[in-house]
Amino acid sequence: MIFEIIFFSLLSIIISLIVLFVQKKTLDFSKYHVKIRGYKVLILMAVIEITAEFMFKKYTDSTFSSILSLNWIIYIGLLYVSLINIKKSYMMLFFLGTVMNFIAIAANGFKMPVYIPDTLLNSEAQKLFLLSGKDLIHSLLTEDTKFKFLCDIFTLQSPYPFPKTISIGDIFLLSGIYAFWQELFLESSVKTLTYKQSMKQQ
Repeated sequence: MIFEIIFFSLLSIIISLIVLFVQKKTLDFSKYHVKIRGYKVLILMAVIEITAEFMFKKYTDSTFSSILSLNWIIYIGLLYVSLINIKKSYMMLFFLGTVMNFIAIAANGFKMPVYIPDTLLNSEAQKLFLLSGKDLIHSLLTEDTKFKFLCDIFTLQSPYPFPKTISIGDIFLLSGIYAFWQELFLESSVKTLTYKQSMKQQ
């Protein structure tokens, strides 16, 4: 979901800049500092996830793969960070999205079931790949899948550049990304305005 994170970040930034331009407001990010408690845990979780996926491709058929399959532990880190920052609106969205995704994977062998519609490009090949067990974090959604409404069931198709399916939890997480940038730009513009007003009064 890296592309989606980048896409929604850019979208939020562009919209924020347009709004500030229309309102004729300026920004000075030196007046605002992002304070996320436990942010190092988020960085560590991202490293674990990327490393586990990279290693799994090389050691799929070895006993080492069973250790890599424990990568779901990153959810504990995500829940921890979102909880200690829960007062921030975007962290509430992160928390809800993480909980929803964790319920889906925990109920289905600690892999996220994915719905592959027949209209999706190379759908049969993707189904066979998921059934092979060669994907570290995903499996194929079937009749036996539990909590289907929390699984990857929302399909993003063309003209979206990277067709895929996402979950309702992913939607909350992406909404949190969008809200984070909105809050950053809003508070930066407010603090910049306040600073300028205080300078004029001196």
